[in-house]
Amino acid sequence: MTVFILDPCAYTRYALKSALGANGVKGGIRTLDSLAALKKKCENASPLIIFINQNYFRFQHDNEELKAVIDQHPSTLFFIFIGNESIKFYDFIPIKSNVIVTSKFIKIITINMIIHFFLEMKSWNGADENAGFSPLHFSKTETEILTMWMSGYDTMHICTHLNIKEKTLSSHKINIKRKTKASNKQVIYHLITIANSVTAGINTFSPQPVMYTGEAYRPSLI
Repeated sequence: MTVFILDPCAYTRYALKSALGANGVKGGIRTLDSLAALKKKCENASPLIIFINQNYFRFQHDNEELKAVIDQHPSTLFFIFIGNESIKFYDFIPIKSNVIVTSKFIKIITINMIIHFFLEMKSWNGADENAGFSPLHFSKTETEILTMWMSGYDTMHICTHLNIKEKTLSSHKINIKRKTKASNKQVIYHLITIANSVTAGINTFSPQPVMYTGEAYRPSLI
């Protein structure tokens, strides 16, 4: 079984290798240093799992390259880590049938659970939503609210534009947080940024990518 890890942090690479070992993946783990290297490797291999740091696809060209890799490998499980190390997101969100978005604060036990589930099911498309494996989806109204909310519009503007009451808007925001498993706007921002980068688009909002600062990670993953 082949696994690719595209992440600049040595601590993260070590932790992932340990987690994979616990799942019976002993060999075939390769660490890469660029999206171009990943694309080239994937031309001649069908990896079981690919771990990618968000900071490796900061630009539109990179996004399209990664989209192509994901589309060409529907049987590969992709983990995408939020690139900002200050984002404390302890859960995970499937954005496609084979793509997980999370942060490095995710626990090893959770990664092991996801890998076991994927190896048995090969995807979580159609799986029980309560198990946490249903791909992220928003209604038309939620998408409109999310676009304006993440763009910085205030409550009055959103309510006026959509002709809804503040109580209704609050209910929609609560539902968006429930679907994203996120406790605050900043986490949602990063989740949606990634989702829109590597899929056809969860919604119409396209925030500026977060730039990699070059600082070493010290995640809960390790």
